[in-house]
Amino acid sequence: MAGSSRPRGSIYRVINQQLLHLFRLWLRPTFINHEQTALALAQHAIPTNVRYILDSDSLADRLLLELGCEASRLPEPLTLDPNAPNAYFCLNHREGFWGRRSARGDARSTSLKVDPAIGDELATRLVPVSIYWGHQPDRALSLWKVLLSDQWASTSKFRKILCIALTRRHILVHFGDPLDVDELTNDLPSAALKTKRIHRLLRRHFKSQKQSIIGPDLSHRRTLLDELLAAPAVDAAIMTVAEASERPRHRVAAQAYRYASEIASDQSYRVIRFFSIILTWLWNRLYNGIEVSHLERVRAVSDNAEIVYVPCHRSHIDYLLLSYVLYHNGLALPHIAAGINLNLFLVGPLLRRAGAFFMRRSFKEDLLYKAVFDEYIHLLLSKGYSLEYFVEGGRSRTGGMLTPRPGMINMTLRGYYRDHHRDIQFVPVYFSYERVLEISSYLDERKGHQKKTESLRDLFGVFRYFKLDFGQVSVNFGEPISLEQFLSMRVDSDLEMIEPDKHKAICRELGHHIVQGINAAIPVNPTQILATLFVHAGHLEIPEERLRRQLRFLTTLIEADQISSIFDQSDAQIIDYFLSTSGAERQLRDGEPMITITPGGLIDMRYYSNSVTHLFVLPSLIANRLIQEPMIDPEPFFDQLTVLAPLLNAICFSKLAPSAERINELLEIFDYKTEDQQVSSARVDSPLASDLIQIAGIIEPALKQIALACALLKVKPDLLDDLATINERIKTLTITTTAFNPEDLILTERLIQMLSQTQPINDRKAQDNANWIKPQAALATLISEAGQTDLQHLALDLIKENIQSAATTG
Repeated sequence: MAGSSRPRGSIYRVINQQLLHLFRLWLRPTFINHEQTALALAQHAIPTNVRYILDSDSLADRLLLELGCEASRLPEPLTLDPNAPNAYFCLNHREGFWGRRSARGDARSTSLKVDPAIGDELATRLVPVSIYWGHQPDRALSLWKVLLSDQWASTSKFRKILCIALTRRHILVHFGDPLDVDELTNDLPSAALKTKRIHRLLRRHFKSQKQSIIGPDLSHRRTLLDELLAAPAVDAAIMTVAEASERPRHRVAAQAYRYASEIASDQSYRVIRFFSIILTWLWNRLYNGIEVSHLERVRAVSDNAEIVYVPCHRSHIDYLLLSYVLYHNGLALPHIAAGINLNLFLVGPLLRRAGAFFMRRSFKEDLLYKAVFDEYIHLLLSKGYSLEYFVEGGRSRTGGMLTPRPGMINMTLRGYYRDHHRDIQFVPVYFSYERVLEISSYLDERKGHQKKTESLRDLFGVFRYFKLDFGQVSVNFGEPISLEQFLSMRVDSDLEMIEPDKHKAICRELGHHIVQGINAAIPVNPTQILATLFVHAGHLEIPEERLRRQLRFLTTLIEADQISSIFDQSDAQIIDYFLSTSGAERQLRDGEPMITITPGGLIDMRYYSNSVTHLFVLPSLIANRLIQEPMIDPEPFFDQLTVLAPLLNAICFSKLAPSAERINELLEIFDYKTEDQQVSSARVDSPLASDLIQIAGIIEPALKQIALACALLKVKPDLLDDLATINERIKTLTITTTAFNPEDLILTERLIQMLSQTQPINDRKAQDNANWIKPQAALATLISEAGQTDLQHLALDLIKENIQSAATTG
């Protein structure tokens, strides 16, 4: 690795200056990770301490490096002083007129320790800089893309000239994390060994960084399909199906090829650019911008692991939103699992070329399709592709997280069992909309209307929304979940030897862990908080002054990973913003401004309120207890929360872990204090005291679910066998015949499993040892006696109806 030895005469300096000026005016490159804080160069930003490393020696690359350093006031890589050394080095040098990179290393490379350009400075920091001209994966048989896109082959002068002229906005310059020479080589005795290690580390960095930015080196789609069909698992499935159906093997193989063609994506950078242009226009028409948070979490793990993005699913917009964000932030685009219902005429091929692969809703009984799909997922992961799929299975119609489906998680795990030389990092992503495009159709479905099949008319129907204000979209990347670490804590044996029951349990637990991570990543916006206030207010209008106070009060109660930047505005501005996006209105009542909402608008608000329920679990529990019993003993109360926390986490997909410190913090916010180990109200007439009932209502549906499940299990210990039927009965309830909203009482399989008794049913003492005993006791001080009585009567009625129905059917 050597510094530049090019002549620095006056002509060379003038040319350099003019080209640099031209690049400033014409090019619009994207610089990534180039700030001083990101590079931790503040205390090292001395020209003699910093050296930039380029993969190849190129004038255009050097000028782009100079522009990036100028933008962030980093130490300059170039100098016009003919006697001073430049602060950049190149791993490889160019040969020939068109600048093809030499296959051999740079013969001028010398020891970093003794290189005259560096001297004996032990604290020299090396900053690898990767430059991508076109930043798209390499695809075969496309001359235009070969000329204009960055590929795994090196970028020639001719291609760079074309990129400068035609694709000036599609150039990425990525500054890698600095490497400390002394720290990396102080255990080696000789300069030659030090140089060798630095070269090896830098080559590895450039390779992994390239895969992270432009994706893996792609094969042609036909080659990928041929490889898929030649896989042993697919070949075995073809033989099995051929024998079972008594069909010729070649016909079954042809069927497998049709399945593979139906499934596989065909990513095209031209289509991705097309979507980028269209979506930029669409976002600007529909939304007030896209706020992206914590993308650095993806960058931190993308070099050393395969990435599986696991977003929440709220809208069809989700399919393209994540790819749009990644594309505009210089990360490789994922291959996206999409339902076969989206493989529409015209739309399907476009989505396929944008990275979508299609899957049928159910294929458990189709051995051949399952084998082809399993192998396709394994191939994607083993070749280094990023994936994106929705663990909820479909779009949430309620606004809250849905129970995770095990299908894609199961296939990802099985692929990892077969080939686990690289970790898989699940990256939770939350899309937070201030107004969801399909909200009206969701409400129709919840009223019992049949779900509409997707069609081209729906696509063109988006134009009618342009006159509405849909607010802002927030995209937040959660904490990545390492599959390697997750399995290491649960599996002791060889991964390929995991028993089926153990594998199913791991799938369920991983799915729950993922949706908890998604919920934890929610970027909270004002619509969600204000919707929560309206839903639990019990009426359609709230005095504006009170609404402002409650808005700030609720934001102090939550511990969110990300808060929307809109909260930085004044209370009045936030209320005005809410009015512009929600359909709520400001009206005067006896001279006092009131914020009002229609009954239909209140139903909409429930959707947005449900999305933040998990953030209020602990505050709402405390409020419930203080309402039922103002004088409480903190220690038993903490034990009560410890019993209920796992069940509430199962319902709300929260990460409730009660601590005395957090409880005391919330009690102070509630204006309560602790005296002589008793919690009592500091000021009974405090305006905050009137808010307790409203806050307590947030967690009330989840508490009633637990209470109903306990009451049912008391009468019917084998409830799990009839859970689906019981839930269908619950859905038929009406508000006029019960005191409950049926939607709030749907029981999950996970909750029933956690509450089911631990001993056989015929054991005389089983009833005393059932898991539901302690939760039922814990709920005694959180649900009123009247409420508990109503739930017990409802449980008996449901069991009675179920028995009668079974008898009639029999």
